[in-house]
Amino acid sequence: MRPKSIALAFALGTGLGSLVLADPPPRPNAVAVAVAEPVASPAEAPVRGGRARPTELPRPTAGGVPDALPTVPGENLSTAAAAPATPEGIGGQSLSLQAALSGTITSNPDLVTLRQTTASGPSAEAVEVARRFPTTLNPTLFIDYRPITLIPRNPLGSTPAGSGETSGTSGKNQHGFYRSGQNYFLISLRQPIELGHQTTHRYGIARAAYSQQRWNLLQAELTAIVQTYRLYQTAAYRREKYRVAQQLADFNARLLQTLQRRAEAAQVQAADVALAKVESRATRQMVKAARQDYLTALADLGNIIGAPESAAAREPLGEFTLPSYIPAIDEQAMIQMAMQSRPDIHAAQAQLAGTDSAVKLAKGDRIPTPVIGPQYVISEAGVQYIGLVYFTSLPIFNNGKPLVRQREAEHRRAITTLHQVQQRAVAQVRSATSKWNGAIELVNDSSGLSAELQRDVGTLQRLFNEGQADLTKLMQGRQRLIQLENARLDSVWAATQAQADLLLALGAPALIDAFKGLPAAPAVAPRAAPAR
Repeated sequence: MRPKSIALAFALGTGLGSLVLADPPPRPNAVAVAVAEPVASPAEAPVRGGRARPTELPRPTAGGVPDALPTVPGENLSTAAAAPATPEGIGGQSLSLQAALSGTITSNPDLVTLRQTTASGPSAEAVEVARRFPTTLNPTLFIDYRPITLIPRNPLGSTPAGSGETSGTSGKNQHGFYRSGQNYFLISLRQPIELGHQTTHRYGIARAAYSQQRWNLLQAELTAIVQTYRLYQTAAYRREKYRVAQQLADFNARLLQTLQRRAEAAQVQAADVALAKVESRATRQMVKAARQDYLTALADLGNIIGAPESAAAREPLGEFTLPSYIPAIDEQAMIQMAMQSRPDIHAAQAQLAGTDSAVKLAKGDRIPTPVIGPQYVISEAGVQYIGLVYFTSLPIFNNGKPLVRQREAEHRRAITTLHQVQQRAVAQVRSATSKWNGAIELVNDSSGLSAELQRDVGTLQRLFNEGQADLTKLMQGRQRLIQLENARLDSVWAATQAQADLLLALGAPALIDAFKGLPAAPAVAPRAAPAR
């Protein structure tokens, strides 16, 4: 069952302290994701992802007249309805970020296939089996019982005294007479002894293989989750771009209608009407292109979630905004976190531990495993023997050195792999940190500019209504307002992509377990080696 609320702490340094994934609040535009620390001021509000209501653009007033729409005195230009709540012809269902991430964990085709593949690999049961002694080390009970013993009357071939026979002729037992002896009985308990501690090393190899497999699966799940977040924010970004294009097209259409009515009243020139027609047709084409981009983003999101058939029926939920101010983060703190939490680093460390155990196992196999134990014997003559039995192999034809050299070469390759993974992690963290700080700086710089330009466009509108400004200046002002809004959306989208890069560079194992609704799986704890 998916948890109702998920809060995952990432000590990301100053100003970037946590990723909060919670169910949408009662308000329709729900908060989906936060990348700032839990704060008490609006300036430190969390990053939000989803559907936005752009307040910088001209919106209908209570009387139905758009704020930046020029009007003819006495006429109402609000015949067109306000912008729809959802983009035209798309959506119908809302998809929260938490639902998208949970859907990826449970239904992503690549993850499902990977889990099925790893199910036949190393497992906890295999680790438990390797922890115990193999069956070849069980003690062996050896019994040799001979109830019938026939002893020749002259077993040594000697000549009885006074028989007159020469020595060497009676030893052949030419008469074939035998006498019965006592029962022969031998019992021995034999125990193999591992002098090279092979069981301990086999356990280390199995534990490392199981840990490496789990970390590799965790890395794949983390990559899928971050990619889902990236595509979710991209879909929200494309939705807002589509909405801006729709609003611009609606504005130009209403402006064209107004100018046509004014031209009929001889209040504007024909050139202004022609210019408005060009703008209207161009913006309608921009709407088509923005709609196609939005559909493509929804399709990509549906594919990674594992529901491509319903991709166009669901759209991101919530606001697509960032806090008004987010401080930069410290690079060194990010690098230290990545060294501790990246799944690929843990997988490389597990591989290194496995190759180290393999080297020790190869060296231990060079030491023969002797078999030793007590032995008791009663011979045919009734003589009793009590002692020990010991036998071992002799490493003559193969002393195990080639296998040791092979395992040592594999261990050196594992060391090189770990160093490469660590260096790649450092480079990725530095790149992601630089992207994040740059994107946040851009977002902070552009905060509040739309409101200022909105007031200037309102002034141009008033001047146009009063006949003190021409149509070209009004349209230029409105175009700059739209460009600024698009720039704001671009900066927010760049920040969300930088955030995705940062999360992927840092690694977040607790993120996967939280979305599964399960506690973090503890590492396989090593147990004490069996007594030798």
